[in-house]
Amino acid sequence: IFWGLTYSLTRFAITGGIPFLAYVFWMGAGAALLLFVLGLLTRSLPKLEWPHVRAYLVLGSISYGLSYSVLAVVAPEVPTGVLSLGATLTPIFTYPAAALFKLERFALLRTLGLVCGLAAVALIVVPETSLPSPEMVPWVLLGMVTPLLYVANAIIIALIKPPPSGALPLACGTLIAGTLFMLVVTVASGQWWWFEGPMETSDWALIMAVCVMALSFYLMIEIIRIAGPVFFTTVNFIVPLAGIGWGLVFFDESHSLWIWLALALMIIGVFLVNRPS
Repeated sequence: IFWGLTYSLTRFAITGGIPFLAYVFWMGAGAALLLFVLGLLTRSLPKLEWPHVRAYLVLGSISYGLSYSVLAVVAPEVPTGVLSLGATLTPIFTYPAAALFKLERFALLRTLGLVCGLAAVALIVVPETSLPSPEMVPWVLLGMVTPLLYVANAIIIALIKPPPSGALPLACGTLIAGTLFMLVVTVASGQWWWFEGPMETSDWALIMAVCVMALSFYLMIEIIRIAGPVFFTTVNFIVPLAGIGWGLVFFDESHSLWIWLALALMIIGVFLVNRPS
């Protein structure tokens, strides 16, 4: 539910004037600091051996730096509920990618899940009445890059096979690496930004996003560690519903029948691709 809140908070922050690269940097920096302090208190700091550092760099640059930069660019341009649908596509697109790298076997039902995901994307971008404006279609397609980045991240991690690590050290190391990546990108782009003057809605949104990011990254890794990746895919049912709900609360968003049909197809697709081969 909190993960779904990220989309609305990002929209508040970016439309309030915070440069998108600076927003991603400060969100990661704040979340990394919170987890680092918690790691100090619990003696669970990130390990610095190369296999661990390599995992931090991959996770931080792809699953945080690049993916959240895309999210920050797209968030002001499309309804938050529509943007949150991308979370459901991650497991759907992970299956064919894993099969290509021989990490999974092809199976008919799971392939039908991929078809459902592609059909859902078509329902969002093809009908003229699906979105509030046809001009949003390119932004929606750009937003689909985020789940593709998550897929790439999952495949790379599966291939390099990082050593076991606790949820807190891995989450902290990932966010530190992602923050350093974004620091370089932000400074190089000239989008440096700092809190100035009285606190505004965008500033509070960034602070809330820091807390949500720290909690989300920690819980994501801990749930996968305890219950496994299959159980964690239930998040992909909850995030879009939460994103739609938060969009309704904050922005009074409403969605066409096409969007609801797309969501239904995505949920069916996630169910099918998670079935064992």
